Amino acid sequence: MKRITLRVKTAPALRIDARSLLPAALAPLSDSEVARLPLWHGIERIALADLFDVRMNATPDAQPCIAFEGDLGRFDRVGCAMDGGAIVVDGGVGDLAGAQMSGGTLTVRGSSGAFAACEMAGGRIEIGGDTGDFAGAALPGSMDGMRGGTLIVRGHAGERFGDRMRRGTALVFGDAGAFAASRMVAGTIGIAGNVGEHLAYGMRRGSLILPNLRNIEATNRFVEIRAEVSVFWRLVTRSLAKEGGAFADLARWTPRRLAGDVSVDGRGEVFVAE
Repeated sequence: MKRITLRVKTAPALRIDARSLLPAALAPLSDSEVARLPLWHGIERIALADLFDVRMNATPDAQPCIAFEGDLGRFDRVGCAMDGGAIVVDGGVGDLAGAQMSGGTLTVRGSSGAFAACEMAGGRIEIGGDTGDFAGAALPGSMDGMRGGTLIVRGHAGERFGDRMRRGTALVFGDAGAFAASRMVAGTIGIAGNVGEHLAYGMRRGSLILPNLRNIEATNRFVEIRAEVSVFWRLVTRSLAKEGGAFADLARWTPRRLAGDVSVDGRGEVFVAE
């Protein structure tokens, strides 16, 4: 299959909507056709070659791949609505990275802006640095957040991480801001570092795993439950262990289980260390 390398020549003065730069869309094109693809720079329509050097190589991979070289901090919607293939970014990206993605892989070696993985339904997104507010959450005006797939944040997450999440797995290896797992409906969220205020506010269902916390601010909205969870715990820890870090050793400790948010008659689960 084809690997398309796009090297940033210079950072644009204005923000760029990169939603059209998807592996499946670019794979059938020649390098000259890719170079002529239109992008909007404010109200000006420019060619892709004005911003990128284009290089193509054949690879033994089964799926097409786009490799971005350079920082895409001013490029929004990278990987938006992607349904297959792979995108690798050797730097950071702007807002809405991987939003509404349903398949494939998006790997960002730097940080991302706000709304990463919003309404994601499938595939895998891995962010090597930090991510902004509303990662894995719902888009403005929508009722549903992340609906499937896997979101990995190796750094810190902003506020409202996993807001309205309905399905899938989202892990943060660093800290998360205020309102993490707020209004969560289902799925699994793991946060290895510290969390901000109003944790799991309005949580209905789902599982929140906090491997390095024993006392949480949300205790007055959650009640401790003594029930057998060994089967569930064995299954979920086996799934998360492959991501490494603080999630590799979860099976070794006995979790304390809290249920809530009782203020909304929620039946979500928060697991913390004994």
